[in-house]
Amino acid sequence: MYNVGEKMKEKRNKIFIIILLIVLIIVIIALSYAAFNYSSVGSENVITLGTLELTLNEGNTINLEDTYPLTDSEGLALSGYDFTLENTGTADVNYVIYLDNVEITSPDVKLDDKYLKYSLDKGSVKGNADYLNNLGADGSRILDQGTITSGEENSYVLRVWPTTEIDGDFGGQVWKGKLRITGDQVR
Repeated sequence: MYNVGEKMKEKRNKIFIIILLIVLIIVIIALSYAAFNYSSVGSENVITLGTLELTLNEGNTINLEDTYPLTDSEGLALSGYDFTLENTGTADVNYVIYLDNVEITSPDVKLDDKYLKYSLDKGSVKGNADYLNNLGADGSRILDQGTITSGEENSYVLRVWPTTEIDGDFGGQVWKGKLRITGDQVR
């Protein structure tokens, strides 16, 4: 037979074990949440797995000023803007290369995109002449996209020229563009 003291002791042990289990469950849930939801205010945390490097050999902007309308054959014969995309990281990366407009400051006037053509050579593959408008709206003009493996390098030549289809005089008009790249690590 049990005495009252043993029953109380057994009841306290059960309550202690239940409280201990509840605390353990709360700690496990809190640690799991913290492991999957990390944020830090006021500091920078960088994890580098894949690194893309875009190098334009002519400077930061692609600049069309003091030029004249060209035929497609003349435009395709331009030396163009050489640039490379290199994956210097350890992981493969999905990338997109965009061609964005650069704001034109006064007194210059922006040459309308509908009067521009472009071609893009990638490696040994020569690009064809096409209207810049066919790439889409500014901010979403995709020149190239794909996957680049670790240690791989793609070389490009971009040519941009005003077409012979320009209406009237375009003297003093300027067009400037810049390359932008986005990338996501391949999972």
